[in-house]
This record gives sequence, C-alpha cells and structure tokens, in this order.
Amino acid sequence: MRGSLLAVASIIGGIFILQAGNGLLSSFLTLRMALEQFPAPVIGLVVTGYPLGFLIGCLGAPRLIGQIGHIRAFAVLASTFACATLALAVYIEPFFWSMVRILSGFAGAGLFMIGESWLNEKSPQHLRGRIFGLYTISNMTAVSASQFLLTVGNPLDLTLFMLAAGFICASLIPVAMTRSTAPTLPRVRALNVFDLYRLSPVGVVGAISAGLCNTALGSIGLLYGERIGLSTDEIARFMAALLFGGLLLQWPIGRLSDRMDRRKVLTGVMATAVLSALVIALFGQRMGAALYLAILFYGGLVYTVYPLAVAHANDIADRSQVVAVSSGLLLSWSLGSIAGPTLASAAMGLFGPSALFFYTAGVSAFLALFTLWRITRRAAPEKGRQLDFVAKSPTTITPIAAEMHPRAEAGEPPPTGEEPTPPAP
Repeated sequence: MRGSLLAVASIIGGIFILQAGNGLLSSFLTLRMALEQFPAPVIGLVVTGYPLGFLIGCLGAPRLIGQIGHIRAFAVLASTFACATLALAVYIEPFFWSMVRILSGFAGAGLFMIGESWLNEKSPQHLRGRIFGLYTISNMTAVSASQFLLTVGNPLDLTLFMLAAGFICASLIPVAMTRSTAPTLPRVRALNVFDLYRLSPVGVVGAISAGLCNTALGSIGLLYGERIGLSTDEIARFMAALLFGGLLLQWPIGRLSDRMDRRKVLTGVMATAVLSALVIALFGQRMGAALYLAILFYGGLVYTVYPLAVAHANDIADRSQVVAVSSGLLLSWSLGSIAGPTLASAAMGLFGPSALFFYTAGVSAFLALFTLWRITRRAAPEKGRQLDFVAKSPTTITPIAAEMHPRAEAGEPPPTGEEPTPPAP
C-alpha cells in the first residue's frame, strides 16, 4: 500500500493544491460579482461558463494530452488556468468573464483527466477503490477548506485573484518534480443519454438533478449569504459547512444504500432534503448560528445524490458497461450543471435570496416523486449484483475516473450469469 501511495502522491498533491485555488476562485468570483452589483441572472450566466468549459474539456482535452504527453499537458493547462485567473482581474465585465471561465473550465477538465488517468494506471487493481476514495476525500477537503481563504484579503482588491492564481501555479510543483513515468490516456466511450435512460431512468434523472442542485448551491449559495447580510467571514463558514457536509454524510448514507434498494434510500434522502431546504428558505435569515448546522446537514444530503445515482445505475449495468455508464452519467450531470446556476440565479432575481432553496426543494421533490414511481415499475437489483458504494464528487472527476470503479476493475462477468434487469414497459 505504501509503495502504491508513493507512486500517486505527487499527482494527488498537485490536484489538492489545484483544488484549493479552484475552490477559492469559484466562490470569490461570485462574491466579487455581488459586490460589483451584477444582477443575479447575470451572475448565473457567468458562473455557467465553468461547467460549460468543463464539458467541452471532457470531450476535447484528451486530444491535447495525447499529442504532447501528460506532464507537459499539465504544465500547459495549469499555466492557461493561472493566466485566465489573472485576466479576470484586468477587465471586470460579465461577457469577458464568461468567456474566460469557459477557458478555465476546459483547462480544469484536462487537469483532472491527467490526474485520474495517472491514478488509474499507477494504482494496483486491488487498491484502486481505496486510492480513489483518498483522492475524493483530498479534493473535497481542499475545496471546503479553501472557503476560509475568502477572509485573507479584501474581495474588492487584487489579493484573492493573485492568491488563487498562485495556488494553481503551485500545483505544477509536485507534478513536475515526479520521477514516475507518465501514464497512457485510456479511451473512454460514454453511453448516450437516451440509451442510458433506457438502462437506468433513475440514474439519468438523478445525475441531471444533482447537476441542477449541486452546481447552483456551490456557486450561487455564496450569493444567498451575501444577500441575507452575512459578512465575508460568515459567508466563508457558510460555504465551508455546505461543502464539508457533502464529504461527511456520503459514507453513512452510501453504506445504508449497500444494504437495501438504493432507490428507497435516494427517495428518503430527497424527501429529507426538501424539508431541510424549506426550513432554510423560510427561516434561514433568522436562524443565526444554527444556519451553519442546517446547511451542513443539507449539503450532506444533496451532495450524496450523484454517487447514489451512479451506484444504482452500475448495479443494473453489465460489468462490461460500467465505464460507459459512469461516463454517460457524468455527462448527464454536466448538462444539469450548465442549467442549474442560470435557473437558480434567475429565481433569486425574481423572488429574492430564499428562492435558491425553494428552487432546490422543487428539484429534490421532483426526483423523489420520480424515484418513487420507478420503484413501482421495476424490481430492485438482486443483492448479488450490488457492490459497495463509492463516494464521488462530480465537480472534480472526469470520465477517466470511471476506469477506477470497483466493478470495472474486477473484469468479471455478472454474478450467477444473470443478465441486467430489463426496463419495464
């Protein structure tokens, strides 16, 4: 185990530093736009640039990586990301920022692809699940902790732009110093959304719903805090609680889903999320310190939706389909993540800051009702088909990470020779 960790320590360290800069930048830009008095719908459109660029990068970055190699591509993309971050400070204008954020998203997707293909090749098969879990914890910890960097400088000056760019540049250091040989980039084919829906309707709708909610919360949640009068310190604690909750509750909820029909767990999680969102929407401005506990719990619920959807879809899929299914679900999530900030910010512009949580409550209620309906249409996968839950954060993974799924690494036929459960008519 120690030797395997040493082989991937440089890339995990590099991505950790990258995520610290990326997490700070994403939150800081929303705060800066709020302080610049950008209208909420405009903020949503600017925020949408990063997930749109990330989706483009998932499709186009492999060609660049294949042409110049992993380490040089990491240097090119990290440098591009850092330059784009500094460019944001030069000209503060919504359309320009949107274009720059698309470029940042493309660079981010390429950087994560390099990291995940590195982990995929350098990790022994019997340790891939544990190493991927460490990678997930590292990423989510970096993003959560980076929120406290909002308090380091005045959000109206250049300090936070420079700090974020510095972290992104520093991510090059452990990668450039590694003595490991660069990996090869696996070719990943994703199932299209329509074929994927026929295989697992709950998986697709769950992934899209997670994109609609999670990206809106992670990017527009800071605007909610600013609009209800939180200070910069309080906004940092609010966002850190939201993101840390996503790390804290994934494992207990995931372990519960290993023991029963995951759709029932997903329905319960969504029903509880609806109630939690309504409480925050109605009473958040008057909750005081209790707001941090409420958002910690709420984040733990909504950030569990995507990994539950992936786990359920992979329970149904044949083992030969796992990589294509996981990749297709990530692309489904990306579609939701592009629309989520725009819809949420438009609702806030029309109805005020609490509309963010009414919006997420509506998405969660739809997913809960849809999942309940699907339970009546198809029996649960048999126990022998279910494998252990794998924690995931779609904001930090690419289709390459699907190669590290425990079922994909097993390379065995389905248990007892069964075929996947066919969809109900």
